Amino acid sequence: MAPSIRKRLLVSLTLFIILSLGLSGYALDHAFRHSAETALVEKLKAHFYSLLAASDDDNGKLVMPEQLSDPLFNQLDSGLYAIISTAEQQETWRSPSAVSLNIPTLPKTDTGQFRLQHLNAGGPVLMLSYGIIWEPEEGIERHYQVYVLQSTQTLLSEIAEFRASLWRWFCGIAILLIALQGIIMHWALAPLRRLAKEIQAIESGQKEQLSDRYPAELTTVTHNLNVLIKNERHQRQRYRDTLADLAHSLKTPLAILRGLTLKSGNREEDQQSLSEQLARMDEIVSHQLQRASAKTGRSNPLSIPPVRLKPLADKLLRTLSKVYADKAVETVNNIADNFNYRADERDLLEVLGNLLDNAFKACNRHVSITAQSDQRQLVISINDDGGGIPEAQLSQVLGRGNRADTRHPGQGLGLTVAQDIIQSYHGKLTLGRSRLGGAQVQVELPLT
Repeated sequence: MAPSIRKRLLVSLTLFIILSLGLSGYALDHAFRHSAETALVEKLKAHFYSLLAASDDDNGKLVMPEQLSDPLFNQLDSGLYAIISTAEQQETWRSPSAVSLNIPTLPKTDTGQFRLQHLNAGGPVLMLSYGIIWEPEEGIERHYQVYVLQSTQTLLSEIAEFRASLWRWFCGIAILLIALQGIIMHWALAPLRRLAKEIQAIESGQKEQLSDRYPAELTTVTHNLNVLIKNERHQRQRYRDTLADLAHSLKTPLAILRGLTLKSGNREEDQQSLSEQLARMDEIVSHQLQRASAKTGRSNPLSIPPVRLKPLADKLLRTLSKVYADKAVETVNNIADNFNYRADERDLLEVLGNLLDNAFKACNRHVSITAQSDQRQLVISINDDGGGIPEAQLSQVLGRGNRADTRHPGQGLGLTVAQDIIQSYHGKLTLGRSRLGGAQVQVELPLT
C-alpha cells in the first residue's frame, strides 16, 4: 500500500527542515569561528605594534623594558607571549609570561611580512611572526624576528560554547517547525478529508453529490466527479426505464398474439400476422437493450438510410385494426408516398406504434395520421375522435407513468417512450385538440 499524502509531505518536509537547519548551522559555525580567529589575529597585530612602540635602542641593539604595558605579558603562563630573536634564530628576549614556554624551533619570516601559524606548545597556540630591520641613527642595520603568541584555549572554549548554544537553538527551532508544519498540513489537507467523507456519504446514500465549497485546485476534480455521479445515476435510471419501456413495447404484440389465438379466421393470414408479431417482439427486445447501453438519435443522419413513412404507417394501422377489431375503427393515412425520414426504422415503429395504439384506445370510430414538411422539419399528426385530453392534464400526461385515461389497462408509458425517442432526435412532442373532436398528438422532427 502506497504511503499517504500526509506521510509523504511530513517525511519530505521534515528532511528538508533538518537539512536546511543543518546547513545553516554549519555556515553559522564556520562564520563565527572565522570571525573569532580574524579578531584574534588583529589583536596579535595590535600587540606586535605595542611591542615595537615599547622597544628601545642600546648601542645599536633592540632592547625591551622589564615591564610591558599589557599585564598579560608580565604574568607567567598568562596565555599571551612575546619572543624576539635575531635573524640567525638566536633568541634575544622573551616576555616574563613566556619564561616556561617551550618552542623547539621558531620559524623564520621574511622582512616586512606577517606569518600566521598554529603550534602546540603545551596547548593550542596561534603565533604571529614578523621580520623587522632595526636601524639606529648611527650604526649597522640589524635583522630581528618578532613573535607574538596567543593561547587559543579560550577561543576554542568560546567556539564550543557557541556551537552548543547554536545547536540547542536549532534543535528547538526544528521541533517547533515540525510541529507547525504538522498543524499547517492538517489544515491544508482538510479539503481532501472532507472530500473523502462526502464520497463516503454519497456511497451510503446520505448525499446525492459533492458540494462546491472546495479550493480552486480541487474544483475541477469535484466537478468531474459530480458529472460522473450524475451520468452513472442517469445510466441506471436509463436501464430501469428501458426495462419498463421493453415491457410496454411487448404489450401490443402480445395483445395481438392473444387476439389471434382466441379468434378464428383465415389460418394462413393468422399465421402470417403471428410471425410478424414474433419478429417484431424480437426486434423490440434487441432495440431496447441496445438503447439501454448506447444513445440513439440523429447524431449522424447521413449514415442512416431514409425510411418511407406511408408503408410504415399502413403496416401499423393494419395490425392495430386487428387488435381493436371489436371497435371497427376507420383509419385514414394521409401521408404522401414520397415522405421519407432518415432515422432508425425501429425508432419510428416504436414512436408511431405507441401513439397510434393510444389513439385506437381513446377513439370512438375514427383515427387519422397525416404528415407535412418544410425545409426545416417534418410534422406528423395523429388524430382521434375520442374524448380528448383535459386541458388541465396536458402538462402531466407526458410524465413517466402518468395517464389521462384510466378506463383502459396500461402503465402510462406509451407517450413517455415516444417522447424519449423523439428527444433523442432533437424533436418535440406536443399534445392538443383534434379537429375530429378528440386528442391530437403532433411529432416535430428536424430535417437538418
